[in-house]
Amino acid sequence: MNQAKFVPIYQTKAETDYNLAAIKLSTVTFGEDQTYTLDGYGFLDQPHQWDEVFAEGMAEQQGIYGGLTEEHWSFINYLRDKFINEKTVPVVVLACSDNNLRLNDLRFLFPTGYHRGACRIAGINYNFMYETNYWLTYETTTLQKEEFKLTPDGFLEDFNKWNERFAQMVIREWKLSQGLTDRHREVIAYLRYYYSRAKNIPTVYETCKENNLELSEFRELFPEGYRRGACRLAGLPFFA
Repeated sequence: MNQAKFVPIYQTKAETDYNLAAIKLSTVTFGEDQTYTLDGYGFLDQPHQWDEVFAEGMAEQQGIYGGLTEEHWSFINYLRDKFINEKTVPVVVLACSDNNLRLNDLRFLFPTGYHRGACRIAGINYNFMYETNYWLTYETTTLQKEEFKLTPDGFLEDFNKWNERFAQMVIREWKLSQGLTDRHREVIAYLRYYYSRAKNIPTVYETCKENNLELSEFRELFPEGYRRGACRLAGLPFFA
């Protein structure tokens, strides 16, 4: 019997990205009974709700007492201008440079940090930050891990619960400077395709052959190895 040739099948971005709608929303009230909707991470769910009352109320929740100062507002307005007019959120180093601030100055102004403090107070939507630059959301890694049920070895319990956000989380643990690359995605797609049909995993040599990889390149992509590296990244169960 002829073996079927592997054809890469990969989920679209809409299918693989984390769906914030699945997170339970909550509300918060500031000022004179002004209510705002927050996502599961405590960020403003709908950015158009933002106003100065929200900023002042959220600032107090983040440990900034006595009201926002002129220096706070200068930085908040900078972030909102980037968010609204340029459709971006700068990384913290660039934001500090643009505002003539040192990192220590920023920590003093926003004690809970750049992402969880300044960006949250500025009303920037969490999902927007994730879409713009995943690494902006590094401060919520613990919360992200809670999205997935893992085995004691760190493998995903349910193959069907995998999404690219899980892969991003694992890649971050490996501290790969290039992050999740298209080559990683090709191998992930192959492994998930193979497992979905065979309920088993191919050998590392088959995986390299189907993806035109040398073993040396494979080791660079997956420093944790084949089963505990590539297969885990792809959301496959652990095979001893």
